[in-house]
Amino acid sequence: MTWLFFLLVALVVVTSGRAVAYYGDVLAEKTGLGRSVIGLVLVAATTSLPELFSSTSSLLQDLPEIAVGNILGANMVNFLLLVFLDAFHPYPVTARASQKHALALGLVLLLLATVGLGLLREVGLGRVGLAASALVPLYGFALWLSFRYARRFPQEEALEREAYAHVPLRLAMVRYGAGALVLVAAAVVLPVLANRLAQETGLGGGWVGTFLVGLITTLPEASVVVAAARLGAVDLAMGNAVGSVLFNTFLLGVGDLVYPKPLLGVVAEGHAATVLILQGMVGVVLMGLMYRSLRKLWVLSYDNWGVLLLYLLAMAYGLALR
Repeated sequence: MTWLFFLLVALVVVTSGRAVAYYGDVLAEKTGLGRSVIGLVLVAATTSLPELFSSTSSLLQDLPEIAVGNILGANMVNFLLLVFLDAFHPYPVTARASQKHALALGLVLLLLATVGLGLLREVGLGRVGLAASALVPLYGFALWLSFRYARRFPQEEALEREAYAHVPLRLAMVRYGAGALVLVAAAVVLPVLANRLAQETGLGGGWVGTFLVGLITTLPEASVVVAAARLGAVDLAMGNAVGSVLFNTFLLGVGDLVYPKPLLGVVAEGHAATVLILQGMVGVVLMGLMYRSLRKLWVLSYDNWGVLLLYLLAMAYGLALR
């Protein structure tokens, strides 16, 4: 029965997440925001609402393992979405994507390295941790640097003018708000079901948070990638995936403020292995972006085979540690 409820909540997350992403895009047009803002802030933040509220709800229910596992697992799934996109593209996506994503990937590495330090040895500053607290200003720095870069090198893509002329601004705001509320409600339920599944299956809270909750809360991003694949908008898909990883990692700093103890200091050190594998995924995608190979091995490019193998390695390692 728990599995049935879990799948039902997953369906709600998909439906409401797609509505949030769609009407967020409508609001971007109506308010005059450009694609750089949409990819980095609006789309990434709106599709990451499940991670925000699911992890916060987990911490308020004293489930730090599921909260941290959810965020790190969602990050891995975001890179896995690039594998999905690559499988349905005639050419390697990293060969088609703009090399401007290298800056965002480098910033992701910076934030992940900070998380890794906190997991290995967090320094407590009262009820917060030094490494986790540093994630907040680092994310602000990442946004500032990305906006400066966007001004120096204007985006080639632009929003089609009046693409949503048939949708009134007020209607878009109402439906965006309704979708966000449903998404929040579903995300709050997820940690309870995940904790129950961890007890019933014996898989452990860290593994369930990383590979079940992390998968479910990334479904809104998946819907965006599917839509981008149909349109051939590789840069939009990659920008959303990388922006979501950046935002999710920043959420560990937010979670540290919510939890009464230094968050990274109370969870299992096994999460550090997930961070290392995530850094490996970033490195593989960076190599693909810079090398720009036009060849594939069966249905995937060489770099995306690497991302897929790293994800499977993380699952196996997580099971071995439980």
